[in-house]
Amino acid sequence: MIKNKLYAFALLFSILLISILIVILPTFFTKGVSRIELHKEIVLPLILNDNQDIKIVFFGYSGCADICMPRLSAINEFYSGLNQNTQERVGVEFLDISIPENKNVPSDFAISFNKDFKGIYLDKTILRTYTKEFNVYFSKSLMNNEEYDHTANIYIVKRTTNKKEIRYVYNAFPYDFVQIKIDIEDLLNE
Repeated sequence: MIKNKLYAFALLFSILLISILIVILPTFFTKGVSRIELHKEIVLPLILNDNQDIKIVFFGYSGCADICMPRLSAINEFYSGLNQNTQERVGVEFLDISIPENKNVPSDFAISFNKDFKGIYLDKTILRTYTKEFNVYFSKSLMNNEEYDHTANIYIVKRTTNKKEIRYVYNAFPYDFVQIKIDIEDLLNE
């Protein structure tokens, strides 16, 4: 009986370890640029609903220390290095996957990195639509029920005359901000 329990525990532990190695670790240790170019039209009202031409979009959850904070800090460092004219045309939007009880939490979290960042609250229905459209994975963490495992991509969304498009997805961390800046400048000059 004890051998069966040990075997079951070892099997469960092995499956968990393999899952972590396959799904989570590449997010932290991928080197170089991993960039996907798209021309995927989206019809989502919460993104690019102001006068900016481009948005840097990041999905995460407020208070996420392991993934969101380092990445949003890096995005802030990049964004703060852009010239004023570019900052007026490019914004950053943080979309919260956790559906917090207080709808102001995503905004407060985003502006804690930069006063110009916009945090967006998504209710359950809208969250499903947006994560499907952006192909964002998230689930409650197996290790801590108050945390989420989630995709940590940067998405570049551009508004053209009649539509909004996801143009680039960057899924390697640390992000190649030199390439991201080149891509944004190219999009602004189209």
